Amino acid sequence: MKKEDLQAFMDILSYSFRDPLLLETALTHSTYAYENRDSENNERIEFLGDAVLQLVISEQLFLLQDKLKEGEMTKTRSLVVCEQTLARAAKDISLDRYLRLGKGELQTGGAEKPSNLSNSLEAVFGAIYLDGGIEAARSVITSLLSPYLELALSGKIQYDFKSRLLELVQTTKGQSTLSFAIVDEEGPVHNRKFTAAAILDDLEIAYGCGTSKKEAEQMAAERALSIMSNSLADDGSIIYLNNNNSGIPTNNNDGEES
Repeated sequence: MKKEDLQAFMDILSYSFRDPLLLETALTHSTYAYENRDSENNERIEFLGDAVLQLVISEQLFLLQDKLKEGEMTKTRSLVVCEQTLARAAKDISLDRYLRLGKGELQTGGAEKPSNLSNSLEAVFGAIYLDGGIEAARSVITSLLSPYLELALSGKIQYDFKSRLLELVQTTKGQSTLSFAIVDEEGPVHNRKFTAAAILDDLEIAYGCGTSKKEAEQMAAERALSIMSNSLADDGSIIYLNNNNSGIPTNNNDGEES
């Protein structure tokens, strides 16, 4: 990657890397790395960046003067760190112009795919953390995502994950049946907590919690979207991950969660 391109992106971020190679790696999609064997892809740094992002946004929510309940913080955080919001934030800083994609991925519009944009942005956060520590990462994340946090807090960010999940199921497994069920309720009447399951062909593929049944179902749908989007074969069909790798709770023969 050209030094001037790296510098231009650092200028946009308002952060200067001591080790620019970290930023270059964060901007390198797996398809590019496959075609250029001397390059490392951004998947490992993305894993770290996701954790850093979750921490910073959680901290911001915790420190708000209006002390939100746990459920409210969870809901707000999910809106800020979800793929759609991160993809928008990535476009805000023209990240799509600096992504290194394989030829095939580039030709099929890979620079515009929300998953590529959001994953790469998380990788950038991870790279900043590795290069400058948590304070540097906090500064960049806060600067970039504070507007979206404010929108989420004011109720101006809404994503219909159930509709998007249904669309994904219809396009990848047209004969499948998608449904939702409330599998648990707890807490007093004035402060109930519901757990919903997203069910595909009688298989509970993801769970979500919320202070209403609707919110719990949306959370379950969001998690199912993430799992299924990362589990698609090259032909677009769904690969069912085993439970140890997918993070999906399982039920043993006694009906207890394992």
